[in-house]
Amino acid sequence: MEELRGRNALITGAGGGLGEYIARALAAEGANLALTDLPGAPVDELAAELRDRGLRVEHAAADLSQAADRARLVEWASEALGPIDVLVNNAGIEFGGPFVGTTEGELEAIVTVNLLAVMDLTRLVLPGMQERRRGHVVNVASLAGKAPAPYLASYSATKHGVVGFTHSLRAEHGSEPVGFSVICPVFISRVGMYGRVEDQVGPNPIGTLPPERVGEAAVRAIRDDPAELIVSGPAVRPLVWLYALFPGTAAKLARNRRSLDFAERVAKAGGRL
Repeated sequence: MEELRGRNALITGAGGGLGEYIARALAAEGANLALTDLPGAPVDELAAELRDRGLRVEHAAADLSQAADRARLVEWASEALGPIDVLVNNAGIEFGGPFVGTTEGELEAIVTVNLLAVMDLTRLVLPGMQERRRGHVVNVASLAGKAPAPYLASYSATKHGVVGFTHSLRAEHGSEPVGFSVICPVFISRVGMYGRVEDQVGPNPIGTLPPERVGEAAVRAIRDDPAELIVSGPAVRPLVWLYALFPGTAAKLARNRRSLDFAERVAKAGGRL
């Protein structure tokens, strides 16, 4: 989809974190936006900010763990803006710390929000995109969906699922004018899971990138239809390739003392260790 101006985009998890930067990036390209997050999330200010640019921006609360809310959200966005041209599945939650300390409720919650909601929202918008013969689905995953992530086993499992789901859809619908891309941020500063604790964890062995880079990646995904965009510095890509080719070796590297120390610091900062 080369032209975003005038297209209608639904963005989940828009009340903060990476979602607001994705929204700003799409707004800069002239897209109309339907923004959603949990009830009580601060979406109002972002919507007002983007409306000042002369765009159509609507927002509504939705709990993506609820099937009825997911269906209602798609119906609302279509009525508020018109046919959905772009879906950005950005909303997500995480539970860090040792896997054995994860509760059953936490497992159900993280799988439902991070994976089931992504698949269900895609299922709901895809028929319309196919009928209009245009559209793009952008799924936000993580480096944890491409490589081992100590103390993030449940989160990593869901993000691996998002990566696999996206690539499978590309294989299934590759002959259609509807695109699917997955974005895998690494360590993003200021916002999100890592940004909330970066001041407490000390030196990061990989380094960080600003959240604006994720917004730029979302625009590129829609325009160029890449299968996958890893938002990271150059040092990360060899690790991803190593995991793809030699997963056992990659897992051993993830267990080295420096990596485990850093993962432990992040888990402690998040109150999960």
